[in-house]
Amino acid sequence: MTAAAIIGMGAICSAAAGVERGFEAIRQGTDGLSRFDAFETGLKLAPLCSPVKQVPGLSQAPNRTAAMALCAAQEALAPVHNRRNLKLHIIVATTVAGMSRSEVFYRKFREDPTTAALAAQELGHHEPTALSGFLCENLGGASFCTLSTACSTGLHAVGMAKRSLTQGADLCLAVGADALSLLTIRGFSSLMLIDPSGCKPFDKRRAGISLGEGAAAMLLASEKAVRLLGVAPLAFVTGWGATADCHHMTAPHPAGDGAMRCMRAALNEAGLTPAKIGLIVSHGTATPDNDLAEITALSSVFAVVPPFCSLKRTLGHTLAASGILEAVFAVCAMQHGCILPTAGFQQPDEAIGRSPARYREQPLEHVLKNAFGFGGNNAAAVISREATG
Repeated sequence: MTAAAIIGMGAICSAAAGVERGFEAIRQGTDGLSRFDAFETGLKLAPLCSPVKQVPGLSQAPNRTAAMALCAAQEALAPVHNRRNLKLHIIVATTVAGMSRSEVFYRKFREDPTTAALAAQELGHHEPTALSGFLCENLGGASFCTLSTACSTGLHAVGMAKRSLTQGADLCLAVGADALSLLTIRGFSSLMLIDPSGCKPFDKRRAGISLGEGAAAMLLASEKAVRLLGVAPLAFVTGWGATADCHHMTAPHPAGDGAMRCMRAALNEAGLTPAKIGLIVSHGTATPDNDLAEITALSSVFAVVPPFCSLKRTLGHTLAASGILEAVFAVCAMQHGCILPTAGFQQPDEAIGRSPARYREQPLEHVLKNAFGFGGNNAAAVISREATG
């Protein structure tokens, strides 16, 4: 498969709206967590999360997820002022979609059953496909596709966008977005996966995740589209891997089997040996099992594990948005020539045997991004400075 040129990117996260401002927080290793107070969670102690403080266009969008998705998408499309009649195809990744709006409506319904008359209007925005339709309508898309594979979804959207170009598309916009909701906060809490003191990726003291919210978008273009638009690619998606463990509904394969296979698939598609990777932007959720399984998988793929990092302490775990949001910042790391730090890491874990890298300036030609989700859904993508395949 040929490489796909990235010609536009957009992001909104707890650090800021906009790619460059968000990346600056990543580069500085900012702790993006704060005590959550946007709504009552029903938990004894409000968790530490990474909420987006101000969402542009929220009052004009059907829900919070849609507003963030549109914000990121518009930034990604900004460099293309005239599409020259090239059709725009949109691939959307989400897990909660309009859940936050549905939860508000349900609370109102319990207090006043007569609000049932508004159910069609309110719940019509609940499904992930409604989010995709909203973006397609507002961005002038020719078609849309919706993905939902838990926390690997955003990176799968990037891979599917790459594949769409090989099947004849000229412009494909990958978008990943998720808002904080009662379902996710209480759901992860019921699984005892939230660290009350905040996530600590790869740290010996790690005890769970910290949730976040946000959105990101990548505009991928064919060689023909790049030529017609007269734009300079920011980078290239050169490889994508997708696997499923079929091991457990919520736990990773202890040997990282699916993670290992999807990384190898991404490298093979990119036509690269593992030694060519200069940085790994890991999934790095900070749960005891996930971090250990990811390091085990990395050790199986790489004879010498390259510098790696996790961005979860700065961004929170943004679920379906995480893979593409962190991939956007991986491109930024390549552009700025730097190894990214891992906020929240302090104590090495002997059981893991490896520690994330410290920040330093270093030219990068190829970066590997991982994203893994419940049900054993695994994604990996190789992002390169130049097209390799």
